[in-house]
Amino acid sequence: MDKKRIFTPPLFIYFFSILVISLVSCSGIKDPVLNGIDGLKLAAIGSEKTMLSLNLNYHNPNRSGIKLKDAQGDAWINNSFAGHFIMDTTIKISGNSDFVVPVKLDVDMKNAMQNAFSLLLNPEVSLKVSGNARIGKGGMFFNYPIRYEGKEDLSKLIQ
Repeated sequence: MDKKRIFTPPLFIYFFSILVISLVSCSGIKDPVLNGIDGLKLAAIGSEKTMLSLNLNYHNPNRSGIKLKDAQGDAWINNSFAGHFIMDTTIKISGNSDFVVPVKLDVDMKNAMQNAFSLLLNPEVSLKVSGNARIGKGGMFFNYPIRYEGKEDLSKLIQ
């Protein structure tokens, strides 16, 4: 009796297949929708920088869930640099659900007074955010750009 040997492909083909399937399934990711900002707290006061902590409330319009970690970038209000933000926790985001992103924002005090005066005159501001986050599923993470630019009524966003 001859025993037939069943061919088993090398292990790296399995990993490559999983990588390709993951990248293809992530290619149609819809951007989360910002619902509001709350929990604004003064964490530290300084003459050059002041740290604020706040929660960004989002909705995930995607069917599948992901994990978000290590987000950071810069923010501008009315084309004036507001500061650098960081999110250093890992957040599990379920599919088609609301989620909260806790953020620490180092406010550049040089531009803070200019931004404060513009906010007093008009609560609708031009908001721009640029940065990167790590998103993934099943232990595989990749960089995802954070890009937003638009007009926002801060009196409606900040609760």
